[in-house]
Amino acid sequence: MIRTRLKMVLTQSEMNRIKISESRSGKIRITADVHGMKCYEARRFINNIINIVRIAFQLVIIHGYNHGTAIKEMLAQNFSNDHIYEQFPDPRNQGVTHMLIAA
Repeated sequence: MIRTRLKMVLTQSEMNRIKISESRSGKIRITADVHGMKCYEARRFINNIINIVRIAFQLVIIHGYNHGTAIKEMLAQNFSNDHIYEQFPDPRNQGVTHMLIAA
């Protein structure tokens, strides 16, 4: 169902950047790879995911670190969405940001 909803808005190229998994306890985790995107593209892509899914889930954003930090900085400094209730950098990987999304 999540994938179907996302396909209605996202391009096939964007869908190829998403991995959806569910834990045994039923928690949904969506991983989005934004490597190579411009900040405005990443912002739109991430906002679309958050706004389309409409259930509580963990969003893991892989933005990279070695070839620039523009997306990482955008997420940390001036990215907002009313459905985000927690956001934090991955403690073991500087190229990943985690977001907890409310329904």
